[in-house]
Amino acid sequence: MFLLASFFGNESVLIFGLLPRVIQGFQGYDFLGYSAFLCKARWYLRTVSATFALTSVCFASVDRYLVSCVNIHLQRFTTLNRARWTILIAAIFWLVVLSPFTVFYTATAQSCFIVNVIFAEFASYYNLFFYSILPFSILSIFSALTWRNLGVQQAIYVRAGGRLYDQITRMLIAQIIVLVFTCFPNAIFQLYTILTSTASTFSLHYAQDNLANDICLVIGDLTFALPFYVYWIASPIFRKNVKSMFIIHHRIAPPTNIQIT
Repeated sequence: MFLLASFFGNESVLIFGLLPRVIQGFQGYDFLGYSAFLCKARWYLRTVSATFALTSVCFASVDRYLVSCVNIHLQRFTTLNRARWTILIAAIFWLVVLSPFTVFYTATAQSCFIVNVIFAEFASYYNLFFYSILPFSILSIFSALTWRNLGVQQAIYVRAGGRLYDQITRMLIAQIIVLVFTCFPNAIFQLYTILTSTASTFSLHYAQDNLANDICLVIGDLTFALPFYVYWIASPIFRKNVKSMFIIHHRIAPPTNIQIT
C-alpha cells in the first residue's frame, strides 16, 4: 500500500516538475513566468508530491521492519486499514504544511522563483533535509533492522506470503541505492547554496549556479522516475505482476457434450 502511494507521488512529481521543464525547453522560455497561478500551483504540487512520495517509501520501510519483528504485537500493528489512514493523514499534512509555497513563489516576466530571501533560505534547508538526509537515514536504519530480522528469525517467513515480504525488502534496499546516487548531487548543491547565500555573486557566477541547479534538478527527478525500473530489476514477483497486467490470457473453454438423438 505504501509503495503504491509512493508510485502515485512519483508520477505527480514527473507531471508537475519535469513536464513543465520539457515544455520550457521546446518553447525556449519559462511560460510559468507569465501565469501566477501556474507558477504557484506547479511548485506547490511538485513539492507536496515529492515529499509525499519519499514519506510513503519511509513508511514502507518501517512497515517491513514491523512485519519482520519476532514480537507478534508489532507484526499485528501493521494492517491495511491503518496503512490507508496513515497515507491519507500524510497527504493532508503535507498539503497544509507546504501551503506557504503558494504564497512565496512569484511569477515574473522571465521566470518563476521565490522572491523572499528568508523563505528561499528555508527552502534550501528543506530540500537538503527532506529530500536527502531524512529519507536516506530512515531507509538505511529500518532496512538494516529488517535485514537483521530476516537473518535472525527465518521462521516468520515460512508462513504464506513470506516470499513477498522478502521481495519488498529487496525493493527497499534498491530504493536506498537509487536515493544515494540521485539525491547526493542535490544535497551538495543545497549545502553550497546555504553556505554562499550571503556572498555577492557576479553575472557569470549567477549563470553557473543556475546551470548547476538545473543539472541537480534533472538528476533529482531520477529519484522519482527510476523506482519502477528498480523494482522491475529487484523483484521477480513485481515483474510477474506487471506482465500479467498487459498480457491477455486466452482461456480455452472445455468442449461441451453434444447428445445426438
